Amino acid sequence: MFLERLVLSGCNSINDISPELVPRARYLSVGSCHCLTRLLIPTGTEDLDISECENLEILLVASRTPTLLRNLNIHICKKLKSLPEHMQELLPSLNYLFLYCCPEIKSFPEGGLPISLEVLEIWYCEKLENDRKEWHLQRLPCLRELIILHLGCDEEIHWELPCSIQRLKVSNMKTLSSQLLKSLTSLQYLSTHRLPRIQSLIEEGLPSSLSSLTLSGHDELHSLSTEGLRGLTSLRHLEISFFNQLQSLPESAIPSSTSELTIRACPKLQHLPVKRMPSALSKLSISDCPLLNPRLEFMKGEYWPNIAHISTIQINGEYL
Repeated sequence: MFLERLVLSGCNSINDISPELVPRARYLSVGSCHCLTRLLIPTGTEDLDISECENLEILLVASRTPTLLRNLNIHICKKLKSLPEHMQELLPSLNYLFLYCCPEIKSFPEGGLPISLEVLEIWYCEKLENDRKEWHLQRLPCLRELIILHLGCDEEIHWELPCSIQRLKVSNMKTLSSQLLKSLTSLQYLSTHRLPRIQSLIEEGLPSSLSSLTLSGHDELHSLSTEGLRGLTSLRHLEISFFNQLQSLPESAIPSSTSELTIRACPKLQHLPVKRMPSALSKLSISDCPLLNPRLEFMKGEYWPNIAHISTIQINGEYL
């Protein structure tokens, strides 16, 4: 029997999953099986989701022949200490790997991740994140998207990334350097959250290839460097959010190529460079910036004559 989907949820009598015990399925989901301690990945499974199996300790490939696995998601498996050995040989089709809140995983298997990998997401796996110097991601020629959300206490680590990366999202990391970013010549999307060195990163310059930039949660900034942002000649979308100390955006802070500008949750922001808004700007969205509200009021606000020509204006969720 070969199923399209098989979902095992809340099966607390199961402590072992192997091909002999479950039907073959292209999509296999295993969730909240609290007694499960071992799972063997079937060779025919293409998508595997494992979540909230609190006692899962062993994850292996069922046979020594390559599997068809393309997507692997592992969420909240707090006793799992490692990924399957020989991933390069046994998971040669793996495109997507997402690890969420697996605090005991310390490193990737010897030999590294499969070279087929295109998307890697690591959320709140502190031991693994602090070992990233040994990830050797620069060996992954197909990797195009990388997301690392860190809990904090980041260690000073020098690491390398492949120039194939197009999308990068990082949080709470001390060691994201301007030199590393500039080596990402294909980078189009960058999202940063609570980076201690964000000011120097902007001042030293971000990759000119960027078309979308999101800056979030950088409470130490009262203003933004105009020099670093001015060089982003390909930027189309700029988002600034959750800057608790940001008071103003200086003249020329917004790159001239920007067509969409989003500003959210900046409670002290009082001034916008409305007289120097990019001529390309076609969408302006501002929310939860209370000191700006009177100046943005429809037909009455101080800023209205300077922004009325923008085709789409959204203030606090309402279109004007």
